[in-house]
Amino acid sequence: MEVLTIDKKLQGLQLIAQEKLQTIICSIPGRKDLILEPSLIKPLEHICAASWLKLKGIQRIFKLDATHAISRSAPDQVQLYMLRSDASTFQRVMAQIKVAYEAQLPTWPEDSAFKYFHMICVPACFAYFHDMLEQEGLYGIVGLHRFSWDFIYLDKDVLSLEIPNVFATTYVNLDNSLLTAISQSLRILQAVCGKPDLVLSYGERSDNILKMLQILGPLPRKSEDNDERFTAILMIDRDKDYAAPLLTPSIYAGLLMEVFTYNAGVLEFGIDTNKIVEQKLPIFAIPTEKQNKPKVKSSATHKPSIIRLNSQQDEIYAENCYKHFTDASSQIRAQAKLISLELQKLSDMKLDEMQDYVNRKLPKITELKNKLLCHLNASEKLIEMLGTNYRRTQALEEDILTNQSRKRVFNDIDELLTTDPQRYNSLRLLCLVHIWSGVTTDELIRFIRNYCNYFGHKYAGIFDHLAQAGLLPQLVDDASALNRTASKLLSNISLNIPKFQQTAFQANAYRLKLMTSSTDNDGDNGNETLSATPSTSSASPSYVFNRIYIPLIAQLCTYLLKANNTEDFASKVAMIEHMKMNGCAIKFYNQSVKQGEVKELLPLNKLPILVYVVGGVTYAEISACNMVAKLTESQIVVASDCILAGSDLISSAF
Repeated sequence: MEVLTIDKKLQGLQLIAQEKLQTIICSIPGRKDLILEPSLIKPLEHICAASWLKLKGIQRIFKLDATHAISRSAPDQVQLYMLRSDASTFQRVMAQIKVAYEAQLPTWPEDSAFKYFHMICVPACFAYFHDMLEQEGLYGIVGLHRFSWDFIYLDKDVLSLEIPNVFATTYVNLDNSLLTAISQSLRILQAVCGKPDLVLSYGERSDNILKMLQILGPLPRKSEDNDERFTAILMIDRDKDYAAPLLTPSIYAGLLMEVFTYNAGVLEFGIDTNKIVEQKLPIFAIPTEKQNKPKVKSSATHKPSIIRLNSQQDEIYAENCYKHFTDASSQIRAQAKLISLELQKLSDMKLDEMQDYVNRKLPKITELKNKLLCHLNASEKLIEMLGTNYRRTQALEEDILTNQSRKRVFNDIDELLTTDPQRYNSLRLLCLVHIWSGVTTDELIRFIRNYCNYFGHKYAGIFDHLAQAGLLPQLVDDASALNRTASKLLSNISLNIPKFQQTAFQANAYRLKLMTSSTDNDGDNGNETLSATPSTSSASPSYVFNRIYIPLIAQLCTYLLKANNTEDFASKVAMIEHMKMNGCAIKFYNQSVKQGEVKELLPLNKLPILVYVVGGVTYAEISACNMVAKLTESQIVVASDCILAGSDLISSAF
């Protein structure tokens, strides 16, 4: 019998998603049109193609338009709306259905049991959706369905649920309704890949998901003994390591996410639009030389370039995705020169050689050339968008993590807000300061005043949202004048008082040795271009942040994979509060192992482990885990509800 590897099992999740979608579609009789929310198109392409949908009874496929409803082509035409589980989107779709229903009310069939409108909610169908239908008089007219594609296999050892609003819903709005959908998807994953013996959790939301898994009951079947399975799972809340998404990454894939629009493993970038341009104030969006040139009229609409972040579909990305950007850009340029030299050989060939070359090699080389052109354009755009402030921002982040002059740090943040006003970049640095050393009320008020003067007072509410997520302090309005006067007097006294206070996150970072020495960085401080010293040779996961910080999940994986026994692992992490092993505090679990009450599960013997981050994961963290897997000769599969960049984390508060 063939042994099923973890990779084969993960790729098989697509068939389960197809079966679930087919069950919904085939349960609805009649001729059907599918109306898709635009953000769902890319994830759905990982599950099925348009031809597959037509085989299952879908006649036409449309994009959902927020302003114009799709009219029914015939009285018996059934419309299926697929949308995200979002109240505002649900409200818009419901309004379109109500208009169509009221327009055809005089000729509406008497058979009210048959529903001509259906809404497929991804990934959950909440109870208040039924209440909203009843309030609008559509209860019984519209059918509601829940569909979740569970985990999408984006790349080797990379899984995503593609639910981008988990952080905003769970951390900003304090709404845990999406955690149920996550637990159900993890249950499907355990049914396919086996239930791990060791579960390490860190965070309240991770604990809630594990409790839901227990409530769902035992798995329907167990993995075969001769098949590979996950031997351990590490679940961690996003707020337990905010530094990882807030820091500027150094690797190629991470920087691509910082600049270009991402959706389900696909990057899209046009000539004039990207995340950085959209964030800038219009007055500071100075056109480049290319944009100043007169545009040539063309009948064909320019389509944005696409890069698929999949190592199996793009060999250029596979070679460079986790490299330092300097190494990756040099490698891409070198490959482009080789391709141009290869194409020059055509002129020196004889006719019969040329014919054979054109038939066999030229199509592959042309395809590779197109991919290289996309990566060259992307790397040039990265340098154009980030080049002037890249090294400056990284130096400022290093000052924050090493507790350098607090006054200079805030002056640099204010200067960045003045010289390069983007909606997210200065906010991101302020959040990093808060989680690392804390931000006082006076410092926050001063920043809010400056920020609102640039972008408008309509953004004043986002600071409450960021405070709700723990990224900024709560703004206290009733601070007494006495306390403020005392703070000013103490600031004028020349005493040997630390200017930075140590937060709980900073204390845990030092306990877990997340900070690394950066004395060997030999970059020129005066050079403020996108060219940091390559750090991949250091063989440390800290290279993803220019050797100043190790992502928490990478460090925990290192401790877990290198531990000889539970006591060895507990000696490194037992001092961290709220970290649990199999639902029990680690120090108590260690005592139970010593007393023989539970089985010793360590060492893991280099078996595959799963890492799940509740609230989104970055490519820097994925790359760091990939480095740990190589150093320990093991396999680490990183999964989350979405893959994000630091700007996406901040944008959730807007």
